[in-house]
Amino acid sequence: MEMKNDNYLWDGSDPPDEEVQRLERLLEPLRSDPPPLRLPDSASRWHMRAFVPLVATAAAVVLLVGVVWRTRAPQAAAWEVASLAGRPRIGASAIDTTGRLAVGQTLTTDAESRAQIDISTIGQVDIEHDTRVRLLETRAGHYRLALDRGTLRAVISAPPGQFIVDTPSATATDLGCVYTLHVDDDGTGLLSVTVGWVAFEFNGHESFVPAGASCRTDAHAGPGTPRFDDADHEFQMAVERVDFDNSGVDRTAALRLILDRARVRDAVTLWHLLARVRPSERGDVFDALAARVPPPSAVTRERVLALDRGALDLWWNALGLGDTSFWRQWKRPLPSPSTPR
Repeated sequence: MEMKNDNYLWDGSDPPDEEVQRLERLLEPLRSDPPPLRLPDSASRWHMRAFVPLVATAAAVVLLVGVVWRTRAPQAAAWEVASLAGRPRIGASAIDTTGRLAVGQTLTTDAESRAQIDISTIGQVDIEHDTRVRLLETRAGHYRLALDRGTLRAVISAPPGQFIVDTPSATATDLGCVYTLHVDDDGTGLLSVTVGWVAFEFNGHESFVPAGASCRTDAHAGPGTPRFDDADHEFQMAVERVDFDNSGVDRTAALRLILDRARVRDAVTLWHLLARVRPSERGDVFDALAARVPPPSAVTRERVLALDRGALDLWWNALGLGDTSFWRQWKRPLPSPSTPR
């Protein structure tokens, strides 16, 4: 039913319509005590038939703004990928010059192709031949790749702990550095650090690898003991036998070679071995490390043999490789995306 006396609904200036009166009588028990809202005089002259189209127009504008915002809103974060050789692939699509790698996607190179990834504002990663990597996560302060096989070279300039690479047998956490990471098809791998530090971890098994050093990782045992690349070949092979060879005679001979040949520079290897050798061997490692770098006064033999973390950290600080707080800082939990920074 069309209402002829619309102003009655606004200010009562017109005679009420019969239908309106009937509705008023029905709703009388629900009437509120406060006076009805009074609109300005200019508004009171509007007719409802003019007001309704304005409301519809406003609603349409709101809907249009929402559609535009959704269209122009930032898409899921992705990293730019440049082809350095051949035709790398993102998923099933080959890229000739550049492409975008989004979270959940895979970048693959074959024997003829190489690629370079720009990681937000913190650095670059070169992807070598026959390599497969996946982008796991990217947000402010937390960037994560998975290296399934092959070789990558990372050049990172960021606070410790922001760039992480997962491999089948270890997780490499960048502490502000340049490094190369290789993974074989069976999950074994090798980390070599050129600048800075990298933390290598697997199931609580940790290695802290400084510039000029490397660390192997095993698909079952995780990361091995760091050793400097300028150590002689027999020393390096002995470190790997102690880490991954459980045959008694060979392992015992390898440990003895390490303890005898270690230079002062190799204290980083001896320090890591304290927590890796058998309890019956720990005393010999203590003596070898003490002969190269005497322990601080608060670091007793008993505390070290018990693997007291405080004593081990104090002794590390005496090696001249930086304070332990530097590389333990990265282990603090990162804020979630909803946590204010």
